[in-house]
Amino acid sequence: MMSAEVLDDEEIARAEALHALGVLDTPSESRYDQVVELAESVFDVPMAAVNLVDTDRQWTKAQVGLDGLEDVPLIHSMCRHTVQQSDIFIVPDTTADERFQDNRFVREPPHIRFYAGHPLRAPGGERVGSLCLFDTHPRQLSSAQRRILRQMAGWLEKELTFHRELERAGRIQQLLMPRLPPRLHGYQLAGRCTPTHEIGGDFYDWHLVGGALQLHVADVMGKGVPAALIAASGRAALRGASQFDDQQQAMARAAAVLEEQLEDTATFVTAFSARLDPATGDLVYVDAGHGLAVVFDATGGHRRLKPSGPPLGLLPGTTWRAHTTTLAPGETLLVVSDGFLDFFTDLDSAILRAADVVHEAVTAHQVVERFTAYAQARAHTDDVTVVALHREPV
Repeated sequence: MMSAEVLDDEEIARAEALHALGVLDTPSESRYDQVVELAESVFDVPMAAVNLVDTDRQWTKAQVGLDGLEDVPLIHSMCRHTVQQSDIFIVPDTTADERFQDNRFVREPPHIRFYAGHPLRAPGGERVGSLCLFDTHPRQLSSAQRRILRQMAGWLEKELTFHRELERAGRIQQLLMPRLPPRLHGYQLAGRCTPTHEIGGDFYDWHLVGGALQLHVADVMGKGVPAALIAASGRAALRGASQFDDQQQAMARAAAVLEEQLEDTATFVTAFSARLDPATGDLVYVDAGHGLAVVFDATGGHRRLKPSGPPLGLLPGTTWRAHTTTLAPGETLLVVSDGFLDFFTDLDSAILRAADVVHEAVTAHQVVERFTAYAQARAHTDDVTVVALHREPV
C-alpha cells in the first residue's frame, strides 16, 4: 500500500476519480481489448495493456501477451510512475534504470526490458491509469509512434468517460420507472427491469387514469443507448396517449408518434398495455406483438392473453384490436419481456416454470424478485423485465 506521505490530497482525489469511473474489477470488454490488440500490432511489441492504478494495486482492464494478468501489488507496478507524468513515460532499458532493476517483471518472466506508457485521465483531468507497451528488448519510440500512442490513449479516455456516463444514464433510466405501485384495495402490484448492460430497451410503467390502473410493458428491439432512447420516447407516448384515449386508440396514437423514429432507426417495439377496473377485475388490453402476458390462477392453471396485432413500427397503418378478460380473486397477471425466453427451449416450458414461481410465491413482489434473481443467476444476455399484478382472494 502507498505510504501515508504519498496519499496526499492530490493522490486521494486521483483515487476517488478512478473509483468514480466504475471500471475497476469489471469484466473484459471488446472496446478495450481491441485497442491493446491494435497497439501490439502497430508498435510491434509482444505485450500491451490498459492498467488502472489504485492506491494499493494496479488492476489490468485489458491486456495482450501478459497471460491473463489482473492484479499487481503497487510496488511491482510500472504504470504507477506513468500516472505521475503529464505525457508519455518511456524507459528504453529497464535494467539500466534503478527504479526498475529490481522489479519482478524485469528479474523474472517475461523479463521486460522496454516500457512505454501514456497516462489515462479521468474527466476531471486526474491521471488514473496507463496505456502501456512492453518489449523484451531495449528500444525507443519514434516521434510518429509517440503521436499514435497519444491518439490511442485519447480513444481510451473517451471510453472511460463513456462508461461513467452510461452508468449515470442507467440510474436515470431506472428512476424514470415507477418505484412504488399505487394503492389499490384488494390488489398487489410489483415490477422490475434489469438491463443487460448499464442501460437497456425494456421498460414498464403504471399510473392511475381516473379510478383505473393503467399498465405498460414494452421491449425495443436491440440493446444499449439506441434502444434506451427509443424506450424513453415509447414510454412517454404510451403514458400520454392513455390519459385521454381507450386502449385501442391509445396504442394507435403512440404508434403514430413513434412511427418516424422507428422507421429511421429500422427498429420496432413490442408492447402490452392494459387498463384494470379494480372494482370488477375487468382488464381491457392491447398486445402489440408482445405475446408474453399470462394469467395464472390459484391452482397453477393459466391462460395466455390474446394477440392484438404486430409490434409498433413493423407495419405502418396497423390497427390494434382491444381484448377484455377478468382478473378473478386469487389470479395473477404476469407480463415479462422476451429476455426470459432465452433460458428455455420453448414458450411452454417457460410458462410452466412461471406457473411454479407464481404458485409458490406469497406476494407479487416475491414473484418479481424470484424472476429477477433467476435471470441474474444465469448471466442474462438480453434485457429482462417482469410485472406482476395479483388480485387477492376474497
